[in-house]
Amino acid sequence: MNKVGNCPVCGRLYVDTGLRMCRDCYTKELETEEVIARYVRDHQKSTVKEICEGTGAKEKTVFRMIRNGRFIESGVEVAYPCESCGTPILKGRLCEKCSANIIKQVNEREKKNIAEGKKPLGARDKSRGMYTKDMGSEGRFK
Repeated sequence: MNKVGNCPVCGRLYVDTGLRMCRDCYTKELETEEVIARYVRDHQKSTVKEICEGTGAKEKTVFRMIRNGRFIESGVEVAYPCESCGTPILKGRLCEKCSANIIKQVNEREKKNIAEGKKPLGARDKSRGMYTKDMGSEGRFK
């Protein structure tokens, strides 16, 4: 069932058919994406900031294209900031340093839990069995 709502871009009333914006804004968005794609082909290894400055596009549009894999398919590398520290990266959400830091913190926490006699992270009590969400305690498996 299609929903009626206001376009998040222009505010006009529209019927949402899965595009998440009105047809006019969607068409403009596709045109902007084409401009971005041409710019990136001509300026490989550009940063998101450089792409936005060179095309006039919004960062939101460039990040959506990155998440959708639009640049990977064409073999172009686009640098964007790590979500934790802001260092430019080419894939994932975190740079190697921040990823290593998170893994280190988890390992330290697990060692601390074991030293305190607590169960390791992710461990479960196998004696309690497994429950299915919709069956309650009657749906218990052993």
